Amino acid sequence: MKKAAKRLLFLACFGGVAYLIGKLLQKSEVQEKLFEVLGEDIYLAVLDKVRLGGDLIMWPIDFVRALLP
Repeated sequence: MKKAAKRLLFLACFGGVAYLIGKLLQKSEVQEKLFEVLGEDIYLAVLDKVRLGGDLIMWPIDFVRALLP
């Protein structure tokens, strides 16, 4: 029971941090700085991977929403 609570707390914290990083990366100032630092090719590759990761995380939720009336 205690181990499951720790695991749930870890997942909640990790999800919160990932959400905050995602929100931070959506700001135009941060995107411009990353674009300047990384270059166009690397920036676009990282952006595609972040979007794919978000889609992979959200697919179960979207699937359930599609099934609901």
